[in-house]
Amino acid sequence: MGKTKTTRYKNDLFLKSLGQHCRQLRKQKGLSIDRLAKESDKLSPGTIDRLERGLSDSQVLVLLRYAEVLGCSLLDLFAFLKDNPEHSIYKDARIVPYEDGAARPSRHVPLYPLKVAAGQFGNSELFNEVVPIGWVDASLKTDNVDYFAAFVRGESMQPKINDGDLCLFRRYTGGSRQGHIFLIQARGLKNSETGESFVIKKYVRQTPSRQSEDDDMSIIHLVSENPKFSPIILMGAADDEIQVIAEFIKIIKA
Repeated sequence: MGKTKTTRYKNDLFLKSLGQHCRQLRKQKGLSIDRLAKESDKLSPGTIDRLERGLSDSQVLVLLRYAEVLGCSLLDLFAFLKDNPEHSIYKDARIVPYEDGAARPSRHVPLYPLKVAAGQFGNSELFNEVVPIGWVDASLKTDNVDYFAAFVRGESMQPKINDGDLCLFRRYTGGSRQGHIFLIQARGLKNSETGESFVIKKYVRQTPSRQSEDDDMSIIHLVSENPKFSPIILMGAADDEIQVIAEFIKIIKA
């Protein structure tokens, strides 16, 4: 009877974030990779380099030795998990963590960091090639190929969308934008809450009376639900200058 092949859990986003945080801790201590390896006497420079670049799913013993040399606890190495809901998937019953080589669970949609979704999904060729960090049961009764889930940060869309809500989005492929909530990128656009080049806002397009036959000016208002946040106004913006990535569908409840 042949052996059953098992799939090891691997999450590239988690490993790279862990590695980046470890590298920051090492540099704060003023240690080079070679110096840390010498002081450890148990970690090779290659092992440290792979850990810090997120290239290997390091064993706990490696992390313990790494923390020991830095004079910190193992928990300190995982401090980056705080306030990062994308990395807390192991605590969330709604989410099945991504496993390299494992099939997509039935009725589930991929979970992506919002930055990844905004950066990649405007290109339809890349939409189905990005590796998710997990899978979410969105209870969809229709084809879910254009849907994905993401955690939303910020207060500008409260009370409709609260800070940290897990939301369902559908990739925008056309149709009316007026009055709908979208994940949007535009030239020169910057989110005042997150500093990113995308926002989640209600799309309101206004067209003033034409002053001449050549006048084709339009005004786009990207509106928050929270009245404390002023609308983002894009003057004279053509529709093709505003990249509407995906439409907000609903909050995925626990």
